[in-house]
Amino acid sequence: MRRFLPAEQAPLRKRLARSLGLAIVAALFAAPMAIAWGVGNAEVTDYLGPHQTIFSANYSGEIKLNLGPFGNAYLRDNYAPIGVEIKVGGVGKSSGNGAGFFSEQTLAAYSGLFTDPQETVRGVAERLLEDAALEAMKAEMVLLTAFALWTHRRRFLREPVARRTGLGRTTVTYFVVASVCIGSILAPPERSQDVRIEVAVAEGTPLEGVTVDSVLLSDLLDRGIKGLTLLAERQQKAMKAYIEGATDEFIRQQLQVVPAGPDETQMLGFSDLHCNIAMTEIIRRLAAIVEPSMIISSGDDTVNGTAAERGCVTREATIARNIPFVVAGGNHDSDITEAQMKRAGMRVLSGAVIDVNGVKVLGDDDPELNKPFSIERTMQRPETEEQLGKRMLTQATGKDVDVLLIHQPLASVVIATAPNPPAKLIMWGHYHAQDGPHVIVHDDGSWTVAMQDGTAGGVKQPTITSFSTPFSAPRTSADVYLFTRHVPTGLITGVQPIHFMPNGDVVIDPRITTGDVSALPPETRMKLGDTAPPASPSPLAPR
Repeated sequence: MRRFLPAEQAPLRKRLARSLGLAIVAALFAAPMAIAWGVGNAEVTDYLGPHQTIFSANYSGEIKLNLGPFGNAYLRDNYAPIGVEIKVGGVGKSSGNGAGFFSEQTLAAYSGLFTDPQETVRGVAERLLEDAALEAMKAEMVLLTAFALWTHRRRFLREPVARRTGLGRTTVTYFVVASVCIGSILAPPERSQDVRIEVAVAEGTPLEGVTVDSVLLSDLLDRGIKGLTLLAERQQKAMKAYIEGATDEFIRQQLQVVPAGPDETQMLGFSDLHCNIAMTEIIRRLAAIVEPSMIISSGDDTVNGTAAERGCVTREATIARNIPFVVAGGNHDSDITEAQMKRAGMRVLSGAVIDVNGVKVLGDDDPELNKPFSIERTMQRPETEEQLGKRMLTQATGKDVDVLLIHQPLASVVIATAPNPPAKLIMWGHYHAQDGPHVIVHDDGSWTVAMQDGTAGGVKQPTITSFSTPFSAPRTSADVYLFTRHVPTGLITGVQPIHFMPNGDVVIDPRITTGDVSALPPETRMKLGDTAPPASPSPLAPR
């Protein structure tokens, strides 16, 4: 093989350095145009309330809400000159006068957006930014390809033409085009000649400053905003009353909660919170009182998995404060939800064992996904619930898994019925009804605790598949669980359910003992990593 001599390497290095330098310069010059293109062409499809909606970024400097036959609503964008057009689908199909659009059910679905619009905007903005970045990358590649063709223009252009497209003329042309494009973006948009009607009833609400271009829409918004305002005030008042009453009742019974003993920690677990704001705040207060070592959720933390539910996720993340929060997504949690969870600091399981402060946790999101505001389900991936269970069983075998989180019972039963299940705690939800804890004793005397959680949001079927009730008190028992874990062995020694009832009562069940570590054979304790001598039996252990 021929080797390059030092004298031959120097020109090669120079050519490579020059090519790299040109590529970097070209990328920097192309970046402003690419970014401008990406921002102006970003588009995502999501939901506002129960309506599928297309969000398109532009440079109008305002937010335009296209409500089809009813007209358009306009609101000045704080990020001008960037604007957004929001095209709401399915409006006006069921009722020509808009009565269906502002029905009691639809108002209930929109109340969360009206009360906390900032989180809705942030959720959609995050998706638009992601799409803008993708579009900008595409534009950058096109511009760099054009630059590469320009550098080799003499290979396919005639010499006179190639000379006319030299560096000087090309640079001037680029700057002229860039200046025109950026100038058109920064220039004040041409004022629309359409009639703009101010919606006076919006003053003092999150929609203050909104204008519309039709009398019909003005009338509909007057009625709709009044309804939303009254509904939001009523929901907020009832929600706050429930939170304070249930918190006081829990504190009154606080001594019934069995604390962790020596060599023990407690994990706070729940499932199917479904965005319930009242219960999110109560669980946050509960966590601050009992100080668990970890928060675990087996999914369905949201209602529809839309970008607009960002506030639901960020509020839920505050439950953990400075402790780990681990979640396995359910059939109501989309990829959008999981991305929001990760940004909020949660640990989202994706099929691999993770180490969380010495606790090995395994799980994955649900293969099924509910379409927003529908009972219809689609498949996120070609896998049945049973196949998910088998995959988790294979993944857990031989890895000393402490906690295994999945959402649906059809997957959990595959793991729980296997000989000597390879996890110390298996937790799931989905049915909104507690079943367990079930203790599965292994051949060596150790055990697995299998637990189907109730609904932490107190959600009563079948309303959850149609409309969110984020501001309501629980409609059925809202359940959370304290799992006591013996640290040296990792075994779950007790489970204590706590139930928050719709009327504000709190029921703290007696701690359910699931096993006595001191009764384990010495060789089993050694195998599990406990090198301490057997302790005297716990007073809570069965005699």
